[in-house]
Amino acid sequence: MSSTTTSRWKALAALAAGVVLAGSLAACSSGSGSSNSSAAEVSGSGTLEGDGALLQVFMPSTSNVYLKAAAESLTAQGEDLGYEVQIVENDFDQTEQDQQVQEFLASGQEAAAFLFWPASAAAATNSIRQLSRVAPVIQWNQAIQPDAEDFVAAYAGVSDTGIGIEAGDNALAALQEAEAAGKTYNGPDGKPNLLEIRFTEGYAAGDDRESAFAEETGDAFNVLAVEPTPTVDAQGGFAAASQVIPQYLDQGIDFIYAHSNDVANGVVQALEQNGLQPGVDVTVITGTSSGDLTNLRSGKIYSAVLQSPVIEGQLVVRTAAQYLATGETQDGDYTLPVDETTPELTVEAPYRETFMMNPQVTAANIDTLRVWDKTFAELN
Repeated sequence: MSSTTTSRWKALAALAAGVVLAGSLAACSSGSGSSNSSAAEVSGSGTLEGDGALLQVFMPSTSNVYLKAAAESLTAQGEDLGYEVQIVENDFDQTEQDQQVQEFLASGQEAAAFLFWPASAAAATNSIRQLSRVAPVIQWNQAIQPDAEDFVAAYAGVSDTGIGIEAGDNALAALQEAEAAGKTYNGPDGKPNLLEIRFTEGYAAGDDRESAFAEETGDAFNVLAVEPTPTVDAQGGFAAASQVIPQYLDQGIDFIYAHSNDVANGVVQALEQNGLQPGVDVTVITGTSSGDLTNLRSGKIYSAVLQSPVIEGQLVVRTAAQYLATGETQDGDYTLPVDETTPELTVEAPYRETFMMNPQVTAANIDTLRVWDKTFAELN
């Protein structure tokens, strides 16, 4: 059986207030060392079967379409391997997540592993450290921060740097196509003016996607502004774009890079409300291929990057199962190839970091792309 939990852990605080308070005070010194900070050791069971053991998941809210699909996939994969899966959600709030960790630890429950998606990776190290003393921490979606290296057993999921690189390549390809067709641009020395609508300020995924895109595209674009979204969805994209687009209408906006297709749907709406035609006047490049696909199919959005929540959910469980079976990792990182069929899960040590594949998605290939026995529609 599995159970998805949001606020019910808060009831445990009343039963263990002293423990929670002590843990909360400890959390104030995130990143500091301690004499009993060594991570729990796993000898390796030799089997991928969970035998009813608990995979305890901490992650942001599944009100977001991507996270909802990832949680459902994770739960299904865990149950297929014989694990119980329990999910505790936060509202993209690291303080709330830290409190939930303390409440779990105070409850006395045992877990085979923790699957931890930090609300803010840069501020989550103390929680990761405390969890690692109890059971291995498999971090997912948000990159491991340097001060958490010793407390994370393995990472599995998206490479936000990889997403940013692929989005940058797609932007350069779109620019080359347009220039070959004779299109001219509004920036200095004929460069295209670009706005970036990035994920929420302080969200590590946004930081990585912003810097990777900038490095990949070099000086090909004249960046007018980088505007953070209040939320990582279409509503957040609309709110951010509605703020910044009117400021640069007079200078001319040629490209917009949004960190996800979902965010870009809000950008498309904002462009149209300001009298601009996405896909004609403005080329919209996106990262994650989550959310409604209507604008991608119509060409209003030039391209997205496959970041499948279904595969990410599967991958973090598969990585946890391999780590629990072997008790070790292979050095280095590994990016999954774009396999049409699902690779066999074997008893072997996972890589220290395993990244998902990141192929381009456009109106031209959206109906033919197939990865891990699923169509694009099934991957999202």
